[in-house]
Amino acid sequence: MARSDFGWRDLRDGSATMFLVLPPDRMGAYSRWLRLLVAQAVAELARAPQRSGAPPVLLLLDEFAALGRLEPVLQAAGLMAGLGLQLWPILQDLAQLRAAYGESAPTFLANAGLVQVGAPADLETATWLSRTLGNATVEYATATAGTSRPAGWLPLGSGGTSVSEGTATHLAARPLLTPDEAMRLPPHAQVLLRPGKAPALALKLRHFADPEFRGLPDG
Repeated sequence: MARSDFGWRDLRDGSATMFLVLPPDRMGAYSRWLRLLVAQAVAELARAPQRSGAPPVLLLLDEFAALGRLEPVLQAAGLMAGLGLQLWPILQDLAQLRAAYGESAPTFLANAGLVQVGAPADLETATWLSRTLGNATVEYATATAGTSRPAGWLPLGSGGTSVSEGTATHLAARPLLTPDEAMRLPPHAQVLLRPGKAPALALKLRHFADPEFRGLPDG
């Protein structure tokens, strides 16, 4: 490529949208090139001034872990909002994030404004989701019944036998979603984790099937 009339700052003023697509069989050969572009975009946009009231620039990174460790992205993870950037990485599981970023992996989760979790396919991610959601207080009732009779011998029909019945209500803590329940979530469901707010169970919006958005990706 001898020259380009495109600049990363064009994303800031809303005059451009850029798509970088690599087939899976080319990822090994061209991953360094893609890593360079992503790192350059973060660095350049961090220096570009943001207009007051302008929406942030969205960096949607599918198969985020395949890019490997990106230091500029890690350093900017906690500063994205202040830089006018919005990072939306997509991963298969927590193991991918940990393999790429090691002990720094929790940085992305801790600084996320929203975490979307579909049905986990592995126990580690399902257990993390269950622990993150915490416990709920559930109420349950127990019923008791008993028969009593005095000791010794009484003539038949003397009325010495008594029957008692009762119910009791109890409160107990239960995981809001157990790991096995998380792994059994239906394909159309997702759990949304938001800082300072209660978690939400939501439906996935499939743009290609929704009447409001159908056809938009094709122009």
